[in-house]
Amino acid sequence: MSRKLILLAFIYSYITTAAYAEKKSLEEVLDVLVKEHPESKSLAGLSQAHKSHSEGTGILPDPKIGFAFRNYPTRGGYSTSDRALDTPTMTGIELSVSQEFPFPGKLSTEKRISKLMQTEANFAYVSGVNRILADFFSKLNKYKSSEKKKTINERVLTILGAQKSISENSYSFGENTLSGILKATVAKTEAIEKETEYNTQLKDLKAQLEYYQIGDKISFSDLYSVDLDSFLDKKSEELESLVSTQPSIVEDSPEYKIQKEEEKRLKEEAKLTKYSLAPQTEVFFSYMKRRSQTFALDQGPLNYGLMDTTEYRGDLFSFGMNMRVPVWSALKWDSITGEKEHLAEVGKDSSEKTRIQMLSELNRNLSYIKGVSNQIKLVEKRLIPELEKAARASSFQYASGKTNVQDTLLAQAEILNTKIRLEDLKERKNESILNALKLLSTIYKDPETPRHDKHN
Repeated sequence: MSRKLILLAFIYSYITTAAYAEKKSLEEVLDVLVKEHPESKSLAGLSQAHKSHSEGTGILPDPKIGFAFRNYPTRGGYSTSDRALDTPTMTGIELSVSQEFPFPGKLSTEKRISKLMQTEANFAYVSGVNRILADFFSKLNKYKSSEKKKTINERVLTILGAQKSISENSYSFGENTLSGILKATVAKTEAIEKETEYNTQLKDLKAQLEYYQIGDKISFSDLYSVDLDSFLDKKSEELESLVSTQPSIVEDSPEYKIQKEEEKRLKEEAKLTKYSLAPQTEVFFSYMKRRSQTFALDQGPLNYGLMDTTEYRGDLFSFGMNMRVPVWSALKWDSITGEKEHLAEVGKDSSEKTRIQMLSELNRNLSYIKGVSNQIKLVEKRLIPELEKAARASSFQYASGKTNVQDTLLAQAEILNTKIRLEDLKERKNESILNALKLLSTIYKDPETPRHDKHN
């Protein structure tokens, strides 16, 4: 028997150790979500696409190669009689090459626009990753809060069930009124309704959290094991430190930098529109090797014979330049370029609007966090201790016969309902912290853009 107990203890110890060893830390969970989650990988793919596009801009247009069969007119034009043409070698295959040269500044402007788009995509990746993690933490925060409130509410149900039974017994002995029984019944029904609500919330939130599972890399238990409260407490301290030491914290956020890069890009696009309408030059060169002829036959009216001198035997070539001149587009210059110029001006206003909105939202969240924190302290340090003190006093009075058991049970139920309110406050505080962190993209700082394999 002792051997079996030892074996069971060993197996239990091994399983416990293995489970503990496989438990993922918060950093590991976040790293996997950032690098392996499909939504994060899609953002990485967009960033890589802009990078590839940036590397392929700013180059000259490809040259054009032409191939043609040329038959030049002969002396005196084409003959309709039986007289043979006297320039039979003015026919051949012509090869041509042309190269377009955009207006100076157009290619460098295209390169700058592409670089700005790449920078925008990188900032969008950082902002998007933080948004994904903020949404995950928000759902996890609500899930754990609903669990705690459900547990407390179960204790409330137990107390109210006892109160209802006592009220009914007291009524049968004439020590209670019908209204007292009905109040106890209503209170228990309300608690049951809350329990149903919490169960519904837990099922809904669990389904939403399953979105963040990644095959055999992250399970629901890994997500649930994240110590959210410690993480948010640490981030809240960092947030307060950043706000107090950096007045321009909003301007350092990726969300604002996206707007600033967009403003620069719109200005460059306004320049590019003008360059696109400017004269475009194309240089060309063509060459034709004339048909080989070693001798010529003179067909006179009376006799035939070799010509003393053959025609000139040089090959044909040409070199020149074409230029596209803005004639018709110049008549609508303001209309064509005005759109991009107006958008560039709007981009400046949009950046300022984003900065003001972000600053207002940040201050709102910080003020709310501070106010709710004070409210939590008041409930924890004063209200709950006072309610517990009142419940103990009610118990003492019940023991001495000065009050009934229902008042004692109601006092205990009030304490538990206050603890549910306390969990509500903590949940709302955490949501405000997450909103501020998502706004500044500081949940996961400076994630490296992973390579996006198009075959995945």
